[in-house]
Amino acid sequence: MTRRPWLLWLWIIGILAPMAWLARFIPGYNALFNALFGPPWMHWVSHAVLFAVLALLLLSMMRPPGGNRFWWRILEVFLLMLLIAFLQERLQLWYKLRPWGGDEWFDLAVDGIGGVLGTVVFWAMSRRHERLRVDKDENGVRRARPGE
Repeated sequence: MTRRPWLLWLWIIGILAPMAWLARFIPGYNALFNALFGPPWMHWVSHAVLFAVLALLLLSMMRPPGGNRFWWRILEVFLLMLLIAFLQERLQLWYKLRPWGGDEWFDLAVDGIGGVLGTVVFWAMSRRHERLRVDKDENGVRRARPGE
């Protein structure tokens, strides 16, 4: 995984940027935005993907420790991810000039599901990486595991 903080910051800025608000002022972009994100299912998928990648980036930057501390690191990542999700919803409400409602709670839930998916992907990738690392000898040559 990456240890490049600029990628994480770019992703967070992309999440927080008010894309729907910008679409109001750029006619061609508005049509494209509405075509892509108009259907409710696409809105949900995009939220889940944004926050799955955010969880992946956060976990790869923070390098979860082993043992019991792993779960504390997961909790830290989820809290940070939900803070960013909350800020994104607040920014949307600010330019839409409306109060918090059920749609925002639903979006936060979808963001959380995306975070869970990103965490599962990170965990699977970490396990695979660890298994591949263990399967190599001191010279970096892959060793045959028992049963191969």
